[in-house]
Amino acid sequence: MNFLLVMPKSLGTIDHFNIFPIGLAYVSASMKRAGFAVFTANLDYLEGDTAALVRGLLTEHAIDVICTGGLSRDCAKLKEVIDAARAVNPRIITVVGGGIISSDPEPAMRVLNADIGVIGEGEVTMCELARALENDQPIDAVAGLIYRDAANSLVITAPRAEIADLDGIPFPDFDGFGYGRWVASSGSGLVLTDRSCPFRCTFCFHPTGEKYRQRSFDSIFAEIDHQVRQYGVTCLGLSSELFATSHQRVAEFCKRIKGYNLSWSCCLRVCDVDAEMLRLMKESGCLNVVFGLESADNSILKSMRKGITVRQIEEALELTYAARLMIEGGFIFGDINECRETVANTLAFWQRHTGRHYLNLSMISVFPGSFLYSHACDNGLIGDREQFLRDGCPLVNVSRLDATEYHALRSKVAELRFHPHVPAGSFEIESIRPDGECRIDYACRACATHSDTRVPFWFGQEVRCPACGLTNFIDPFQKALHNQDAFLAALPTDGEIALWGAGGIFYKLFQKYDLLAAQRFLLVDVNPAQQGLSICGKEVQAADVIVRKRIETVIITALSRKAEIHATLTATFPSVRRILVPTFDITPEGVVPRLRTVEPT
Repeated sequence: MNFLLVMPKSLGTIDHFNIFPIGLAYVSASMKRAGFAVFTANLDYLEGDTAALVRGLLTEHAIDVICTGGLSRDCAKLKEVIDAARAVNPRIITVVGGGIISSDPEPAMRVLNADIGVIGEGEVTMCELARALENDQPIDAVAGLIYRDAANSLVITAPRAEIADLDGIPFPDFDGFGYGRWVASSGSGLVLTDRSCPFRCTFCFHPTGEKYRQRSFDSIFAEIDHQVRQYGVTCLGLSSELFATSHQRVAEFCKRIKGYNLSWSCCLRVCDVDAEMLRLMKESGCLNVVFGLESADNSILKSMRKGITVRQIEEALELTYAARLMIEGGFIFGDINECRETVANTLAFWQRHTGRHYLNLSMISVFPGSFLYSHACDNGLIGDREQFLRDGCPLVNVSRLDATEYHALRSKVAELRFHPHVPAGSFEIESIRPDGECRIDYACRACATHSDTRVPFWFGQEVRCPACGLTNFIDPFQKALHNQDAFLAALPTDGEIALWGAGGIFYKLFQKYDLLAAQRFLLVDVNPAQQGLSICGKEVQAADVIVRKRIETVIITALSRKAEIHATLTATFPSVRRILVPTFDITPEGVVPRLRTVEPT
């Protein structure tokens, strides 16, 4: 039999996406080592739509079984792969794994309409399943499955024991999913050093099992050797839930990694941090530390079962900054006990620390398999588990905030995510090219060392200080000569105007040009998660408002997608007569932002 393992298309572009399909790559490696005929495809790196790509792959390789996998939020794109396969061959066997199946198997199977689901780790299960299918044997003896029987009823087999010896699993099938290209676009390699987590945070689910297990350093460093040799990796991200629970293990890792002359990053719990450990990490090439902070209110941390305190967060951030390690962390809002006071405490903490640390803000997602998901289902907040998956796991208010307060918080969080973090101590634009690339002289926010760099004018960029290693955010737009009348001169004096793109460009334009607050300026975004929110006091509306109100003038503020948006406006919105984009003039006095008209073609 021929097996095809497929990574669905993500929301990224063909040149860059965020997540490497490490789970599928591990399964592929195990199946290939066992001798099965396995073909692989990462649809993110193939031109064309999913249906056409799947059709071509199934035909080219005479595929009998198609396998894919992902998380609950990936439901739509997983179903797209399955539906595409069935359209080509209604008799093809479809298999799905990953968190979407492991977390809540039956609703996922019904929504995806797959034949077989893999619950838990897939390396051993898929090999046993493949052997049974090839030998035309019943699959009910294969542990860790959910499948459809002859009556189309769902059957769950015996639980699959967790893989105790992680060293026995072959390295991921990197080449099968375009890992070299991913490394080139992301700038970093990826190494999984362990699996699962012994903690039970209310918002979390562990698809690889309940028991925490670690790989040996011999296994980890053999893989690092392979990645350096095969893919030229110079920077590594360690995927580990509990990298620093043993300081002895951290010290040994630092000793061994130091000779590679690699930069690396890892995740830490704030309760595990001390100055000596951070010093060893810095000396061995560590640049970034990621902390799961979640809240800056002790009552919420307790409710989340985080096992940490605000004092520990404060101390860990101070120690890590003193060690000159870049900090990335995140706060999530909407715990069961979240109220206005706890929100205010976390936001106040965030505001005090954004100059030093990159601290992301988001709302809690209630994912299947988590305690919060069970709570939401038990209390009628999620009435239809299948529809919840179809809808992409939308936000659910499980907090003590009422609907109005929760909506206001969502809007606040969406807006503050555009607020600049870790700004450079100072900077000047030395020169600018017509394409917007600026040559910048900046002083590091931490060590005050002056350095030169190049940064795009409209987007800004984080650059790493060559002296101390901390990143500095530089936004040349802030140093421009802002003249509101000059910027808006190309606009008609009356009529409503749509700003397309409720993102960072809109946010900083709004901070500089207060005339954009006028009611005639409408904010538009195609992201359903943004629609209905209020950003900078403007409700984010769907694009159909342009049709309903027969809007003639549109300013494209999503500059990274301006060609795509321009084409959409030209083809789909007949009322639009003027399309404008932010640009700039270069004068002897400096850079002057303005709007430029691009006529519809």
